[in-house]
Amino acid sequence: MEKIGEIMHLAKSGRLIVKVEQNIDHRLIGQLLIDDKGAKVGKIIELIGSVKSPYASVMPSLNSKYSIGGIVYKSHNVNYGMNSSSKRDRVKRRKKM
Repeated sequence: MEKIGEIMHLAKSGRLIVKVEQNIDHRLIGQLLIDDKGAKVGKIIELIGSVKSPYASVMPSLNSKYSIGGIVYKSHNVNYGMNSSSKRDRVKRRKKM
């Protein structure tokens, strides 16, 4: 497991704010994060702040148990992603009358 950073706080929007380590590659958007026990924490939605000291905005997964100050890691398991809705990915088209 590669350490990404530390959970700083829970924003009013419901997202977790994670302080990203300095030596991490900053191509992290869409990356699934796990805790030290291997449980899903959430998915990185965007990076905010300066390039030298970035923060990640993380959408927590359902029923995730996280703690402020907890360390999060990058998930290396490809099949360990968050489920996306196939209905959300499809666009319904109406027939012209």
